[in-house]
Amino acid sequence: MNLGTKKSYYVFSKTDIKKFKEENNKPLEYIDLIKLVIDTNSELLKLYELNTKSVEISKFNKNDSLIHSQLLKLPLEADTDFDKILVNFNETKPPKIGKVTKVDKATKDLTVINDKANYIERKDFEKISIIGFSLMTVFIIVIGFVLNQSINRGNSEQEKLSQELIITQLETSGKYDKVAQKMKEFDYPKKDIVNMYLENGQFVNALKADKKAFTSVLDKIDTMDNKEQQEALNELKKANITSKKESISLDLRLALLNKDIDFLKKNIKSVDSQALSDRIVKLFIDEKEYASANEQLKFFANKALDKQAKQAEHDDKKQALTNKVNELKKAISDTQKQLDGKNKQLSDLHKQLDDLNKNDKSPDKGKHVADKNKEIDNANKDKNKISDILKDQQGKEKEAQKAVDDFK
Repeated sequence: MNLGTKKSYYVFSKTDIKKFKEENNKPLEYIDLIKLVIDTNSELLKLYELNTKSVEISKFNKNDSLIHSQLLKLPLEADTDFDKILVNFNETKPPKIGKVTKVDKATKDLTVINDKANYIERKDFEKISIIGFSLMTVFIIVIGFVLNQSINRGNSEQEKLSQELIITQLETSGKYDKVAQKMKEFDYPKKDIVNMYLENGQFVNALKADKKAFTSVLDKIDTMDNKEQQEALNELKKANITSKKESISLDLRLALLNKDIDFLKKNIKSVDSQALSDRIVKLFIDEKEYASANEQLKFFANKALDKQAKQAEHDDKKQALTNKVNELKKAISDTQKQLDGKNKQLSDLHKQLDDLNKNDKSPDKGKHVADKNKEIDNANKDKNKISDILKDQQGKEKEAQKAVDDFK
């Protein structure tokens, strides 16, 4: 059976449900009708109590002839099998054996021969009766096999569709435990149940469904943004369902998100995957912890990150040397300003001394001159000290600049 391959017109009446009003007089396939009902039911479940709304669904063919009409009350329970409720809207049926009905290619265009359609003369009947009976027997067996296969295939597809619709309905309603229960009933692999939980952010339930799914859980968490990762990791830790080794993996990821460098340094050997190692190395590089980055790379090699770490460390060292040159240049400039200021002070003191010698007529002139000379001596001492500092700074600046020039 090929479900949903023929489109018919559906008219939705006797309803105040907005979605059905919008879809009124719409050509749909059967499976799309089921999905429309499921989606609408899910939305109504969030807003209304059970059995408070209704809709009349009428199906017409291309000639506007009514095929089926049915009144449906919504919303229904989340695990309702709508495919069974609305099965009468599915026109497709297994082929029937008619009087002269062609069967599919598997019968190589043989036709069912009705005994009324072919009259065999009595005098030839005895000659061909055995052959005819044998051919007819084989023919019936072939047709029976083809029809049985078609029916089985159709039933299988119908059952699979019904199962998928039930699961979709429950998942849309957020009833993930019920989804898992149904998937088990329908013999879904454990991996599919885990993936269902993961896709819906149910990491604790995913791990409860399969203890071996820890790596898959972490891989999914690693794809989320930082805030969501922290929430998921903390939820797993709070659930207390991981082993000691797995718990360290959670702690490492939390430390990475929180940039807890000290914890990461102490637990380099506990990193359990290339992806996690790469993330930690990148953080070490960003935080200029090159020794730790190199140590981590010993356990999980990554040529690209190794090259990046070496280049970053090289650039930082060169920048540090350049920064030192710039700092010395600024210090030299400041010292030169001090020296210039001291020279100006000395010039002013000498002018004052000359003025005393020429104009001071007081009895204390000698003392005044002596005091001024003392000021000049102290200023000269300060000047000499500043000059020595300046020479030292200039020497260091030359060495620092040479180190930058020589750095490779």
